[in-house]
Amino acid sequence: MRGPHDTRKIVTVLPLGQGKDNLPAEVTRFIGRRRELPAVAEAVERHRLVTLRGTGGVGKTRLALRVAADLRDTFADGCWLVQLSPVHAPELLAPAVSEALGLPGDAAGDPAQALAENLAGRELLLVLDTCEHLTEASAELAALLLSAAPGLRILATSRAPLDAAGEHSQLIAPLALPTDDATAAYTDAVALFVDRARAAVPEFALTPENTHAVAELCRRLDGIPLALELAAVRLRGMTVEEILARLNNRFRVLGTARTSTDRHRTLRAAVAWSYELCTPPEQRLWAELSVFPASFGLAAAEQVSGPGAGQTLRRLVEKSIVQSSPAAVPPVVGAEDGERYQMLDTLREFGAERLGTERPGGGTTEVRARHRDYYLDLAEQAAAGTMTARQADWLRWLAAETANLRVALDFSFSAPGQAPAGLRMTRLLLSYWLMTGQFTEGRRWHDQAVAVNPGSGDNAWAVFGAGLLAVQQGDFAAGGPLLAQAAELAAATGDEDLASHVTDARGSLAFYAGDLVTAQAEYEAALARYEETGFSDPAALITYGRLASVCLLTLDLGRAVKLCEECLQRCEQIGEQWARGTALWVRAAARWLSGDNAAAIEDALACLRIKAQVGDQHTIAMSFDLLSVCLVATGDFERAAVLYGAGDALWTLLNAPVLMGPGYAELRQSGADTARTQLGGERFEALAAQGGALPLPAALAVAMGGDAPTAAGADAEAKLLTRREREVAALVADGLGNREIAERLFLSKRTVDSHIEHIFTKMGFTSRTQLANWVLERGIPD
Repeated sequence: MRGPHDTRKIVTVLPLGQGKDNLPAEVTRFIGRRRELPAVAEAVERHRLVTLRGTGGVGKTRLALRVAADLRDTFADGCWLVQLSPVHAPELLAPAVSEALGLPGDAAGDPAQALAENLAGRELLLVLDTCEHLTEASAELAALLLSAAPGLRILATSRAPLDAAGEHSQLIAPLALPTDDATAAYTDAVALFVDRARAAVPEFALTPENTHAVAELCRRLDGIPLALELAAVRLRGMTVEEILARLNNRFRVLGTARTSTDRHRTLRAAVAWSYELCTPPEQRLWAELSVFPASFGLAAAEQVSGPGAGQTLRRLVEKSIVQSSPAAVPPVVGAEDGERYQMLDTLREFGAERLGTERPGGGTTEVRARHRDYYLDLAEQAAAGTMTARQADWLRWLAAETANLRVALDFSFSAPGQAPAGLRMTRLLLSYWLMTGQFTEGRRWHDQAVAVNPGSGDNAWAVFGAGLLAVQQGDFAAGGPLLAQAAELAAATGDEDLASHVTDARGSLAFYAGDLVTAQAEYEAALARYEETGFSDPAALITYGRLASVCLLTLDLGRAVKLCEECLQRCEQIGEQWARGTALWVRAAARWLSGDNAAAIEDALACLRIKAQVGDQHTIAMSFDLLSVCLVATGDFERAAVLYGAGDALWTLLNAPVLMGPGYAELRQSGADTARTQLGGERFEALAAQGGALPLPAALAVAMGGDAPTAAGADAEAKLLTRREREVAALVADGLGNREIAERLFLSKRTVDSHIEHIFTKMGFTSRTQLANWVLERGIPD
């Protein structure tokens, strides 16, 4: 490829067909890929062989053709497309390339060698489209041609890399998906769907009424362009809502598309094309991996599919059937390799169909049972690990595996004969749900577990867990009877540990209801039991903090501090952090009530650091509340208001309106009232609203001493541009003109002109190119 100052002489031996290229004209508008376009173009300049790989229907061909069209003037002999999907025999590959280039493909001798000789003096870009069924032959031909023709570049598309020398492989992901309805119109997936929908139904428009359904449809279809285009065509006979409702049978609903390539006639054909190109072991693994609803590790795959599955799994990754990425959470299981694997929903559902079809007579049940057994075993390990110094690691692992745990539980409670395993898993995960404030999640599974195997030990624990979680959410009418039933079951089974936990939970029921006398008696009894029989889990250790909280409200501050320090000592011995954080919170509250704000803030921040690490949103909310009243006492009313709002948002998220009882609620409200008086109602409400809108990391930063956010937001770039200006900037970077932006945002062109002028003024830009580069480099803050 020649740069702008390259004066090399290009020797042309024979004319290459007619004109500079054979690229097809675009019949639909190119949408998105504003990051990939320059990245692929740069890769073509830096590497002589570039392969765009990705799953079927993801848009590899369309992207390659756009890049080729953009680069055609930089190659003396143009850019040429070779469509390989109709070519099934390796020996026909070279003749097919020659034919596409307008060169003689039927010359005597070796066709590949003849092609190499014809290209020796050329400078061109060759687009080899759909190489996955001819990867070895494509790699061999590429090596031959590149060695013979120094001016040649090859851009290939394939489900898997060619594994050729010097190859640069670039994964093409599905289009960006909307995270919420407010920003849906500005994401590539929605933009593509709307554009294709208008082509099918000219009167179609994205409206406030259908935005949610369109966004959800795009998410359900994984942002795969082919799937979105097929769905858009169905608008001729259905509404978006109807398509969405029928997506459980997505392959049948999306029907047939009129395209020139057989494998793209339906979504099923696109996926089946990949399946047919897999070896039998790869097909089997594809089907069996469909039991994973989300990402998984190597050890999990080998549990489900047997030892040695890793090698086949890697081949599926190469073929873009399975995606891999570094694990966001360090593995806590020895067999894990630090990589996570995942299939797109479309491919996973196809695999599930094949599993049911090709493994009749319970094959699906067997595979799902192996999946469940793996996660049951690790739930056992995690339950034990939460009473060690690796507690935070195990909690993060459980959070990362939430989707798999849900599927394992669902299978256990829905498949005949599997309920005992579900009961066991529910018991093991109770501490996790409590520690991380996932009360609604925990209740959902406990409600299913309560009706299973009445009278068994795990069932008794399920009844207890259901009651405790109901109490945590303020549902005393449900929680009280369940705890009474659990007490009877504990007595009947002689389970002393369960009896201690029930007594503890009854203390919480009384505490939240404001009955401090009963709460203290129950907590005292539970703590005495634990000290005699042992603390079996973090929920038992936290009884120190619960009893100390009663002492706070009865102003027995000395005993409250003493109980907290006893808990801290026990936690230090085993490395436990969650109960330690709670003890620090209660000690902070005692110090605040004593008037020692500096020490109170120090303990509250130490608690917050621990709870942020383990993901305990319940105590994070309490820490925001405590820091808020401490800041009121120091006169920092603005940060206090922000944290009050952040705490409100967390309490709502947790669905725990009872907070920590009437006494707690009164103290919390008194701090808010003082801040409101000092700031004025309007200012206080504005700051509280900003705190409520903050993402949790930003709220934690404020709590740790960061500045309260301004109205424009904490991000420096967001301070400069309004939300609408950021939206306009993103569309400019997407290559849209002012009139197109106006249509997309339902604005007048004059308004868009004005927004762009303001952006230029604020950012010091003088051209749209500067603005586009800025967006691509930095992204647009939310």
